[in-house]
Amino acid sequence: MPSINTYLNFLPTQSRSLLVFFNNFLVSLNLITFICICLGYVIYILNRAHTVQSKLNSMQKANDELKSYAAISEKIAQEHERKRIARDIHDTVGHTLTGVAAGIDAAMVLIDIDPKAAKTQLQKISAAIKQGIKEVRQVLNQLRPDALKSYTLASALNKMLKEYSDISHIKINFNYAWGDVDFQKTTENIIFRVIEETVTNSLRHGHATEIWIDCTSNDSLYILSIHNNGKSESNIKPGYGITQMKERLAIINGTVEFDGKKGFTTIVKFPKVGV
Repeated sequence: MPSINTYLNFLPTQSRSLLVFFNNFLVSLNLITFICICLGYVIYILNRAHTVQSKLNSMQKANDELKSYAAISEKIAQEHERKRIARDIHDTVGHTLTGVAAGIDAAMVLIDIDPKAAKTQLQKISAAIKQGIKEVRQVLNQLRPDALKSYTLASALNKMLKEYSDISHIKINFNYAWGDVDFQKTTENIIFRVIEETVTNSLRHGHATEIWIDCTSNDSLYILSIHNNGKSESNIKPGYGITQMKERLAIINGTVEFDGKKGFTTIVKFPKVGV
């Protein structure tokens, strides 16, 4: 079709100028409207993408918190189970010792009156003690961490710390410089539980994002240092967890110190056997 300018050339100069102006105005308005629509659409897309990203970040954060809560809940459940088993030990040992004490009292009475009956009584006491020892060993085997049943201490700690890191997304720097030292099972259990308890507290109470664990030694001591970048605590009040930790370490003649400045640091020391 012919251009509109072809028709405008036949009109008088004044009318042609007015119509050309009106035509140019409409072309400019059309261009401006198109640009505004494009900008509006781009802004809409960007806002929508930002909203979606914000929701994804919130969901990811909620998911991470849920995983951390699940991990902590599992550890709490394990702690409750250990307490239950500890009560079983108490009941087993308590009942056995009560029976033994009563049996010995009876044997002391019978030994002058009827030595044969006293001997029979002592045999019963011996059988009760053996059974009690057997039951205690069965319960103690349940207390041993599953990881230590199949791995060395270093491997078990690496496995446990990796599980914590994967679940809670906390960064754990682990330095094991104790080499191939063959610790007693009791020592391995205690060290494993102390590290497990400290890492759990770093998450639950300190809200830490990074932990440094160093297993070093000097001429006479093994040294375990655990530091996290969580909340600092200048006034450290011994609670159940700290009390339990001290009681565990006392079994291997170990000590523990705490420093609540610039995060939280736990330092454990226990002697080398035979030094």
